[in-house]
Amino acid sequence: MNRFILLITCTALPFFSFSQNTTVYKCVIKGVPTFSQTPCSKDAEQITLKEINIIEAYKSPTQANNVTDSSVDNFLEVQQIEREISKLLLTLKQTEKTYQEQVKQVSYVTQDQANRLGASSIADAIAKKTAPITSAYESKVTRTQQQIDALRQRKQLLSQIP
Repeated sequence: MNRFILLITCTALPFFSFSQNTTVYKCVIKGVPTFSQTPCSKDAEQITLKEINIIEAYKSPTQANNVTDSSVDNFLEVQQIEREISKLLLTLKQTEKTYQEQVKQVSYVTQDQANRLGASSIADAIAKKTAPITSAYESKVTRTQQQIDALRQRKQLLSQIP
């Protein structure tokens, strides 16, 4: 039981302040200001040092008003948005490259392949094979561009917030 009381006392002790206002005495001895706990001469100046609550002294005024500084959060979010936009732009470049490769492969159609597709000519067969590729490419580019535009709008909005 004694150990339990001792444990609670030692645990709670740092949360209590036993210090009070402190009195010191200032004397000038041989032209040098000297401070002491006891009067050092008859003309000693008594100085009272008030207890300082360190937590209150260093408390930020924005914390007292429950206002948070979101500029750092906004900066970090803008940086994240820029990274996402860069990734999407790279995706667009890769999509363009893939599209060009697929169109190039389609251009190697022979007359025999065109006949199997039921096309009247090689050009007609190329057009038939290219149409779905172009449609898929344009759809993907449109979606990606919309994502980029939305991210840029969000970035602009965050840049306007102080």
